[in-house]
Amino acid sequence: MTVLTTLAAFQAAHLTITGIASAPTAMPAALNTATLPIALTFPGAAEWDEQAIGLKRQFREYIIRVYVNPAAQGEGVDEGFQECLPIIQAFGEYYLGHLTLTDVVDHIGDIRDEGIGVLPFAGIDYRGFTYHVSVTEK
Repeated sequence: MTVLTTLAAFQAAHLTITGIASAPTAMPAALNTATLPIALTFPGAAEWDEQAIGLKRQFREYIIRVYVNPAAQGEGVDEGFQECLPIIQAFGEYYLGHLTLTDVVDHIGDIRDEGIGVLPFAGIDYRGFTYHVSVTEK
């Protein structure tokens, strides 16, 4: 299992979540409002281990940032907040219901989100949220 394989699996999964318009595997230079809400997955820190002779295992945290809408857009804070609510719920439910990312990873462990807030990307603030998902890969 490689980081690239897991990242692609996360992004393919994110495309199935209601409310997500795009989930590219290539990191965009900027966000286009036509492709929002967008999910981006970042490989985080990992611990590497040898499970058995010749069998390597890694425990990696993946950071998923979901950019829903520009913070400066809309009637006010509540409009962007309301748009985030069903999507943040759908992500948690998806991860709990797919603890192997449809048999791509060995196991999803800890799942936590940071709540709804403002996320910067390429100098622009967006309303959105961040998930931290711990994955065991072999």
